Amino acid sequence: MKSASLCARLSVLSVALCGVFSAYGQTQTKGTLGEVVVVGSRFLESQLDVPVAVQVITKADIQNSAAMSVPDVLRVLGSVNIRSIVGGQLGFNSAIDLGGFGVTATQNTLVVVDGRRLNPIDSAEIDWSVIPLSSIERIEIASGGAGVQFGAGASGGVIYISTDGKRADRTAAGVQLGSFGTAQLSLNLARVIDDLTLNVQAGADHSDGWRENSRIDANNVSAKIAKNLGAAGAVYGEVIFSQSTNGFPGGVLGQVGNGDLRAAKFNSAGSENKVEGQGLRFGGLANLSDKTSLDLDVFIGNKTSTFVRPYYDTADSLAGFYPGVDKIELKGTDLSFSPKFRSEFSNGASLVYGYDFSQSKQEGVSSYGTLAQQFILANQGPFLFQGNLLSNQQSVQLLNHSAYAIGRMPLNEEVELTVGVRRQLQGFDSADLNATVGFPQAGSGTMAANAHEAGLNIKLNEASRTYLRVSQSYRFANTDEYWGYDANGNRVFSGELRPQITEAYELGYDFKDARQQFSAVLAQSVTQDEIRYDPATFQNGNLADSIDRASLSLNWTMHVLDKSHVSLGARLQRAQYATGKYSGQMLGMVPTAIYNLGWIQDLADKSKAGVQVTHVSKQNYDASPATLPSLAQMPAYTTADLFWSRSYGKLETKLTVKNVTGETYAPYGGYGFVSLPGGGGASTYYYYPADPRSVYLSMNYQF
Repeated sequence: MKSASLCARLSVLSVALCGVFSAYGQTQTKGTLGEVVVVGSRFLESQLDVPVAVQVITKADIQNSAAMSVPDVLRVLGSVNIRSIVGGQLGFNSAIDLGGFGVTATQNTLVVVDGRRLNPIDSAEIDWSVIPLSSIERIEIASGGAGVQFGAGASGGVIYISTDGKRADRTAAGVQLGSFGTAQLSLNLARVIDDLTLNVQAGADHSDGWRENSRIDANNVSAKIAKNLGAAGAVYGEVIFSQSTNGFPGGVLGQVGNGDLRAAKFNSAGSENKVEGQGLRFGGLANLSDKTSLDLDVFIGNKTSTFVRPYYDTADSLAGFYPGVDKIELKGTDLSFSPKFRSEFSNGASLVYGYDFSQSKQEGVSSYGTLAQQFILANQGPFLFQGNLLSNQQSVQLLNHSAYAIGRMPLNEEVELTVGVRRQLQGFDSADLNATVGFPQAGSGTMAANAHEAGLNIKLNEASRTYLRVSQSYRFANTDEYWGYDANGNRVFSGELRPQITEAYELGYDFKDARQQFSAVLAQSVTQDEIRYDPATFQNGNLADSIDRASLSLNWTMHVLDKSHVSLGARLQRAQYATGKYSGQMLGMVPTAIYNLGWIQDLADKSKAGVQVTHVSKQNYDASPATLPSLAQMPAYTTADLFWSRSYGKLETKLTVKNVTGETYAPYGGYGFVSLPGGGGASTYYYYPADPRSVYLSMNYQF
C-alpha cells in the first residue's frame, strides 16, 4: 500500500510538471560541448545539458594507458582513491572512494554496469571480475550526490560503465602474460544479422600473486542479443556467468614498510573465497510517440560464495576466548525492475520519471571445524555457548520501492533549470541463530528517505559552460551493519539504523575545444546520521556528530603538436568531524590530495609510449576517532607506470611496467585490536602492502 501511494503521488507530480513544462514558451539551443552521458538522468544526453561533474573515460583512453583493471583505470585516469586488501593488478576486492567516505566508501560510491547495480547488500566489496576490461566501451565518473538519479548508496558519486554493444561484425582475441604468474585471456565476438546483433564476451584471469596466499582465478562469459525495431525502439536479452577464487593474505603488523611484506598473516594462511554468479537481464526501449520513450530494464541474479579459513580449525585458534568459524557459505538472489520514461516538449523542456523496484535475499551458514565443535560442546553455559549449536545461521531480505522525477526547463537560450526528487522505501527482515546466544533473534522494519536536487546549467559559449547544483542524497545500512556484539561477545541485533543523509553543494566549469579540455568542480557536503562502526560499543550506529567534506577536482587534457597527449588531474579533499568532541578531526583513509600526470607520445611505425604518474598524500590510518590524534599517519607515495604499444596490422601489442620505481606503499592500513598466535591479541598498526615493480606483455588480434 505504501508503494502504491508513493507511485500515485509521483504520477500527480509528473502530470503537474508536464503541464508547467508544456506551458513554458522558450526554445532551447542544444550545445555540442563534451560527450553524450547517461548519469544525468539515466537516458543518453549531451554533457552540456547535465548539471553534474562527469569525467568520461573512453575505450581508446583505456587502450592508451597502463591500466589493467577497472579500479586501475579509475586510479590512473580518474584521480580516484582506491584501496585493496588483496593486492595484485587484477583489482580484486578494491574499494572505490569518490566522496571522501573512507572505510564506508563502497556503501557511498555506486557502481553501475549497463544499468545494473554492482554494490552488494552486505559489507563485501564489489566483484570486479565480472567486468572484463576488454568489454568496456566507456566509463563515466560522476562525483557528487546522485540520489535522485540512482537512489540509495550514491552520496559520494556514481561510476557508470557501458559495455561494448556496437552493431558491427568483429572477432578479437587477447592474451596477457606477466609477473607473479599472471595470465589473462579474452575473447570478444560480435555478429550482425539484419536487425539482430549478437555480442559474446569471455575472459579468464589467473595470478599467483606477489604476497603469500594472494592467488587469483576468475572466469566470466556473457552473451547479449539485441533486435532493432526501427522507429518503434529495440529489445535485448543478456545472460551473464562468472566465477572467481581469491586468497586473502591478511595484513602486515606494524606501520607501513615494517615487517615481512610478502608473508601472509598467520591466521590468514590458506584462507580463500570462492564466488559464483549467474544473471539474466532483459528489456528494451520503446518510442511511445515522437516525444515520449520508455526504457525498461529487468535483472534476475543468483550468487553463492564460500569463504574458508583453515586456521580456525587448529589447536592454536582454540587458545583464544572464542573459537572462530572456519567456513562461511552465502546464497543470495536479486530481482530488479526499472521502468523509466522520458518526455520532451516543443519548448525544449524534458521530464524523466520512473520507478525502481528491487528485492534481495541472502542466507548464510557459518560452520565450526571439528576441533571447535568439540570445544563448543564441552563449554556449554552462560557467557560461553548455548543450545549445543555447531553452526551459525543468518538470513536477510531487503525490499525496495522507489519513485523519482527529473525535470529540465530552459529559462533562456543560455540557462537551463534542473529539478529532481526521489522517494525510497526499504523494508528489511533479518534473522540470526548463533552458538553463543543459543536462540533465534530477529529484526525488521521499514525505512524511508528522500533525495532532491536543483541545478542551474549556464552555457557561456559553444566551448564552455558552468553549473551550480544543490542536492540531498542518502544511504541505508547494509545487512551486516544491523548486527554487532554485546559486552560478552554475543552477536546481537544493533537496532534500526536511521538513513544517512548528505546535503551537498557544487560549482563546476567545463571547457573544450579541438585541442584541449578542462574541468573544475568545487564541492562541499554535510552528512548527518552517518552510519559507522563504534569500537566503544562493538556495534554500528548513527553518529551524533555531523561530518563535513569539501573537495576541489581539476582535470585538464591537451593534444600537443598532434603527436603528444598530456593529462593532469588533481583531487584535493577534506573530511572531518564538524561537531562534537571530535570537531575538526580528520577521518581515516581519506588522503587530502591525489594527483595524476599522464603523457602519451605517438612514435614512428604505428607505435606509442606513455607514462602515468600518481601521487597520494599522507592519510590517517583507519582507527577509532578517540585513538587517531595519538597515531602516526600513513606515508604519502608516488607510483609511475609505463607502457609501449605497437600495431602490426590486425595485431596490437603492449608492454606495460607497473610501479617502475618499486615504491613500497600501502593503499590501506589501520590501527586496532588484532589477533596474535596462541590465542592472544594486541592493539597495533597493520597494513596491506601493494605490489612492487611488475612487467606485462599483451597481444590482441582482430580477426
